Amino acid sequence: MIGAAATRLLDDFRELNAVDTTCHLGQWPFRLRAAASAEDLRSYAQRHALSSVWVSHLAALFGFDTRSGNTEALRRCGDDLFRVFAVLDPTEATWERELAWMASEGVAGVRVAPGIHGYPAGAARDLAAACAELDLPLQVLVRLDDARVRHPHLPAEDPQPHEIADLIRSAPRTRILLSGLRIEEWEQTRRHLDDIALPHTFLDLWHVNGPLNIVDALGTEDGRWVFGSGYPVQTPEASMLQLTASSLAAAELDAIASGTAHRLIAR
Repeated sequence: MIGAAATRLLDDFRELNAVDTTCHLGQWPFRLRAAASAEDLRSYAQRHALSSVWVSHLAALFGFDTRSGNTEALRRCGDDLFRVFAVLDPTEATWERELAWMASEGVAGVRVAPGIHGYPAGAARDLAAACAELDLPLQVLVRLDDARVRHPHLPAEDPQPHEIADLIRSAPRTRILLSGLRIEEWEQTRRHLDDIALPHTFLDLWHVNGPLNIVDALGTEDGRWVFGSGYPVQTPEASMLQLTASSLAAAELDAIASGTAHRLIAR
């Protein structure tokens, strides 16, 4: 049960008609209840009045290949609520062929997961450049879970700020969304980039947690942040409550909830 104040804040979130930029279809391997079918995602979107859900399949992250999970995401999430993001592994010899196929299928963007697939973030630079040529955003899943409670059988190593900076620097024309980055990690990444302008670099909200003034600080980087929950691997309501309990201005809330996401995606 949640209190009346939290209920009011969730009602306030519904009024934003947010875009959730970081959702997953399928079963998280390490928690039975961390799973979502397409119907679950639709119910989640209806419950919180989401206008759009960006989704990929967890099977593309944990399977022997990415094609099977991507195919299932396209099959299950074909209506107007969803924007399918294809998962690719840039260290696989077939990534260019897979990217061409994904683009022909009309995916909205591409996701990479260096920590899960076991390569430095900079290894995605050629893929990032190819995404720019196709006018597709590249979402970097910096992490999918909280390392403090990570299952010991998951050998993921989260990319370091300098690796992320190298990828951003190598692909100045690519719209890059960093998912699951903490604010202090973003500050470290920025230092590696010598404070250059980064008009095509964005971050989602799901790993921004702590006192409310942390979210208040997001207004200082206008047009940088988007709402992303990590659902169903993460509990989405925490990010929702933190956003609507902040002192951000209405225009800043609208930008984080949906406006910046609409700019990030091409279709």
